[in-house]
Amino acid sequence: MNEYNGVILLALIGFAALAALLLAPVYRFLKREEKVAEAWTEDPYRPADESPEDESTSEEGAPV
Repeated sequence: MNEYNGVILLALIGFAALAALLLAPVYRFLKREEKVAEAWTEDPYRPADESPEDESTSEEGAPV
């Protein structure tokens, strides 16, 4: 059985390396999409008087 231990170990290391190599781009893509989704959705804890339009206009309603 000792002659197979090296093959088993190399197969396990190779499989783990291949999984990491293939899953790393998927993980980065999902994190990027999560940030985009957070920026796109409305913050439920933002006060009602603060809307996104208020940030780009002055008090008179004219663009800054």
